[in-house]
Amino acid sequence: MSNTVRGRVAGATRGKLFILIVTNFVDMVGLLMILPLLPYYANELGGGGMEVALLVSSFTAAQLVSAPMWGRFSDKHGRKPALLVGLTAAAIAYVVFAFATSLWLLLLSRIVQGAGGGTVGVIQAYVADSTEPQNRAKALGWLSAATNLGVALGPPLGSLALLMGGRDPASSPRDCACSTSGSRPVFSRNRGT
Repeated sequence: MSNTVRGRVAGATRGKLFILIVTNFVDMVGLLMILPLLPYYANELGGGGMEVALLVSSFTAAQLVSAPMWGRFSDKHGRKPALLVGLTAAAIAYVVFAFATSLWLLLLSRIVQGAGGGTVGVIQAYVADSTEPQNRAKALGWLSAATNLGVALGPPLGSLALLMGGRDPASSPRDCACSTSGSRPVFSRNRGT
């Protein structure tokens, strides 16, 4: 590798890296934007504290169980197909979440969101596969920064949506979930990722 490229991510790789970082950022914002809304949404559907705890933990449990499966799938079929399938499933689950009329449907959507969100390891592997060894730590650092930014911005955006929902807090989950679901597959589908 020439000295002019050393220390910097090559141009072709930068496009892939940008798409993967934005995809991961949107994934984290979507996940955590929902959290401030869950108690209100669950309450509207007849749930209480225990149901909210189940809704929150079901996402994480599904993500934990699905992550190794996504790793095997991506090793066998490639990183891009794994990301597209996982993100599309999660996007559909966000729409189901937005229009859920029962706690069971809300729980199902959270489980599918978590299973689709198990692709975080696939994104990390894709970044590692796409960067030169001397730039890998830097690229993974950018991915981590985007993840942390999404984690930091998600709850305030969800709270803002709740405030903007005014008298109808039920519209806030629909607005947040629909806006998140529409953007996820778009970022992962283009620019050769």
